[in-house]
Order: sequence, then structure tokens, then C-alpha cells
Amino acid sequence: MLGVIGHVAIDLIRKGLKSWRSPGGAPTYCSFYLRQVGIDVLPITVAGMDFNEYINQYIEREIPTHRIRIINDCNTTSYEITYLDDGKRVLRLLSRCRDFTLEDLDDLPSIVTVNPIAREVSIDMLRHIREHVDTLGVDLQGFTRVFDSDGYVSTAINMDDLIRILENADLLKISIDDADLQVLNSIVSKFPNKVIILSMGHRGSIMMHNGKKIQVLTSGIVDAKDPTGAGDVLTCTMTHLMGKGDDLTWSFIYSNAVAVAKTMGEGPYGSISRDVVDNIVDRLRSRLIVT
Repeated sequence: MLGVIGHVAIDLIRKGLKSWRSPGGAPTYCSFYLRQVGIDVLPITVAGMDFNEYINQYIEREIPTHRIRIINDCNTTSYEITYLDDGKRVLRLLSRCRDFTLEDLDDLPSIVTVNPIAREVSIDMLRHIREHVDTLGVDLQGFTRVFDSDGYVSTAINMDDLIRILENADLLKISIDDADLQVLNSIVSKFPNKVIILSMGHRGSIMMHNGKKIQVLTSGIVDAKDPTGAGDVLTCTMTHLMGKGDDLTWSFIYSNAVAVAKTMGEGPYGSISRDVVDNIVDRLRSRLIVT
């Protein structure tokens, strides 16, 4: 079973004149989508009482909820996500639940991914997680987000923190929006034995490991409706397959295929299948670039 650590969220989505709320965060996206391709996920999270209305959506999908800790001293982390006409999005933090504590992180599965969304996992907590698991994947995104006085999101990388994260992670996924090539080349040279993935939105991603770069091009593979959560799905799937000891190149292609399949559905509610993912895998094989 794959443990996914990070805040669940209540997302307020705005597209044009329409708006709606839905559960979000990596524990939601990874469990809802990976469950459909036969991967069991354990959401490990903290949320406010306002998240109770979404718990049944996990139960209906046979996703365990005993590690979704509902507390009464904070509201669930919530983002307003506004999609612009050019496909980009603007994030605004509306509320934030508390940080993770040691009490939240006992009895962890052997394979875990840490996907924070609002700096809720400290570097010290990450080190604790490392000491209690066999395989650890990390999504950098939630470690780099900063918020202005109105809650609007930007990113800032602290190189010392980045190095400490990589010292603990087996896999690190970085979005192209979060790091420039200078930063990327620096960490790749310092940690050649780590699996580092650079995600590039609809263009696909690059995996770097032991001096080899493998790029998979995903643009135009499917009619993408909603990219939100695809990066989480990529990190979670790749961490799971690494933990199983599967071939890295195949795992990278398959993880991208699951992430691409996710973009065909709105929010966490899309429907995918192993047949759909296998079809995307076959198409992605011919788009692989190895250097």
C-alpha cells in the first residue's frame, strides 16, 4: 500500500462564469485515480470538521479513511483556483489547517510519498518519515509555495532546504514552474543517484538518474480537460512502482500514462481504466527520448 502524506483540500474552482467546490490535495487525487488502476492508497492527512461532507466519497471508492484525521481547531486547507483563458491558473489560499506532527505520522507504510500543498510538512518531519519507510517520494511544490497578504501563491526555493529534502528522498518531482535549469543542473550533479523528475505540464516530463536523461512527450495524446492533480498522480504512481522495484524506465512511462489519463477527467472525479492507461503507454513508448 502507498501512503500519501499531505493536506487534503477543499478547492473552490473558477472557470469562466462557473464555480464549484470539490475535495483536492494529493491524498484525494492519488487515491481516487490510482485506485482505478489497482493501486491501493492510504491517505494520511489532517483536515477540519468542514471536510466531513466529503468522507463518503472515499468510502464509496473503498479508500481507507482511518488516517484522515478530522480536528476541530482548524478549517480544512482551501484554495481558490481560477483558470485563465490561456490555460494557466491563479491560486489563492483561503484557509490552512495545522502542520503535521509526529502523532500524525506513526505506523507508516513502507512506501510513502510526501506531497504537501501549503508547507504543512517541515524538513524535520520529512527526516522522521525517512527513518520509518523504505521508499520515499517527494513533490517539491508544497515546500516552495509562499503566500502574500491576500493569500495569492508564488514560489521561492531555498537551496539549503532543497538539498536537505534530496538527502532524504529517493524520488523528487519538481515542476518547471518551481525551478530553473540552473537549480536543476546543480542538484542533479550533487545527487546523481537520486531519481529526479522535472514535470513540464502538457509537454510531458524528464527523468534524470545516474547521468541519464529520459524524456517522454505527452502533448496531444488525449483531449485534456483538467490538469489539476496530474502532477500528484505522476509522483504517487512513480513512487509506488519504485517501491516495488520495477524497471525505472517502464515505471516512468507508466506513471506519465496514468497522469495523462487523469487529465481527461474534471477534478478528482474522472474515470480511467487499466486498458486506457495501457493504450497511452503504448503511444508514449514511441515518444521516448533518451540522452
